[in-house]
Amino acid sequence: MSSDDHKQQETTGQPGEEANTRPADQVEQGSGDLEARLSEAEREKDQFKKLAQRAQADLVNYRNRVRSEQEALQARTTERVASRFIEVADQLEKALEPEAASGAEQQWVDGVNGIYQNLLNVLKAEGFERFDAHGEAFDPRRHDALLASPTTEHPPNHVIQQMAAGYTRHGEVVRPAQVEIAAAPENTDEDE
Repeated sequence: MSSDDHKQQETTGQPGEEANTRPADQVEQGSGDLEARLSEAEREKDQFKKLAQRAQADLVNYRNRVRSEQEALQARTTERVASRFIEVADQLEKALEPEAASGAEQQWVDGVNGIYQNLLNVLKAEGFERFDAHGEAFDPRRHDALLASPTTEHPPNHVIQQMAAGYTRHGEVVRPAQVEIAAAPENTDEDE
């Protein structure tokens, strides 16, 4: 063996084995690289974790928004269909007024009244409540004033007559009552 082969054998140990011939400053630099890589990996893990949390929160918000939109759509559809039935109830109510029902057989009147009551029960089961506005102070959220009649018999801005009942659902007005309200009579100098 030559002296160069002998030196290489000393540094490498057994033939075929790799020897750790890195100087101490390279070992420190390698551990610094590992710490930097570990720190970078932890930072990336935190970023991915935050990203996953945001994505999960976005999904929850999306589901809530879709559910809310579906509920709102269902409520609007229910109110739209119910408003048509409310119109039918109004027509039945008009048919049952004494002037309209006069001359009709009592069985017919009782049958129409039964249908009317059944329709009101169906509306009530769906959360629609009929309200009577007679004598109430005028409230534009609850009343639709079709007429204003000057009178001294009723306080001004109070309902004198109801042409069509109002309906609420879960406390909110679905259809305002159609009413006639009292207006203060005009004072004229000729009357005095």
